[in-house]
Amino acid sequence: MRFGMHLTFKDGPTLAKSLGCQALQIFCGNPRGWLKTPLEDDFIQSFRAGVAAAKLDPIVVHATYLINLAARSDDIYQKSSDAFILELKRSQQLGAKFFVLHIGNHMGAGPEAGRARVAAAMQRAEREVPNGPEILVENTAGGGTSLGTTFEEVAAVIDAAGIERLGLCLDTCHAFAAGYDIRTKAGVTSMLDTIDKTIGLKRLRCLHFNDSKGALGSHLDRHEHIGGGEIGIEGFRALLSDKRVWHLPAILETPKELPTSDVENLWRTFELAIAAGTVKKSDVGMKPVGLETPSDKPKPKTKSAPVVPKKKAVKSRKAD
Repeated sequence: MRFGMHLTFKDGPTLAKSLGCQALQIFCGNPRGWLKTPLEDDFIQSFRAGVAAAKLDPIVVHATYLINLAARSDDIYQKSSDAFILELKRSQQLGAKFFVLHIGNHMGAGPEAGRARVAAAMQRAEREVPNGPEILVENTAGGGTSLGTTFEEVAAVIDAAGIERLGLCLDTCHAFAAGYDIRTKAGVTSMLDTIDKTIGLKRLRCLHFNDSKGALGSHLDRHEHIGGGEIGIEGFRALLSDKRVWHLPAILETPKELPTSDVENLWRTFELAIAAGTVKKSDVGMKPVGLETPSDKPKPKTKSAPVVPKKKAVKSRKAD
């Protein structure tokens, strides 16, 4: 297995190298906006050079949060489909192997209608970005009108699209919150068996390693530090011990509460992987000491202190 983290777009390769990552996930621009500034040639060359220097493989791009390919609204669907194509092209420019996105929400139109819209967008991608990265749909925690809570639902979307380059990115937090109990070896075995029967393990191409703040079946999409949530250390140990996932990359999307959070989560995972026989200690190296990494979340604006007008000095009158 190869392990990496979701890091900032601009400095991703440099940060990944300093952390000891073997893979990298990024957004390919502002994750909360429809528009993207065109990538300059110098940046593309610099990014690719940084990836090569850090020996990162694969590069994974996560879709912007706004994209909803199952949207009921024609306007939102068109914007989502256009953004999807744009981000696939940007991912291709950056040399990404995988493009991960949530299937979307049908917003009351019904699962069948939602799947049809997703399938149409995927087929458009096949026509307009034929040599782009593999498209991986991510299982969801569920709740509301979201698609992809069960692996049967994911399989239905893939079947509707009918595209060979479609696969699955398995998120551990989402699976647990959706009701798949992966706290034990038996639970992990059952989940992977289900994936094999519905989607096919050959389409399982990437893992998102996240513990869960929410309880089993809570449908709460809240990530927690590795071993610090409801899945727990034993769950990750069980997953890492299953040889059916040993060829896959695992990307951590754990909370960045402290500047040292990335280091601690990645190296806790390395230790579990070494103990499980997934990787050799010689392939990992030494844990960085005193390393801090920035978050890609925007800093809150601070209000400047109010300007207090100076009082004019009152001249004293001399006595007559």
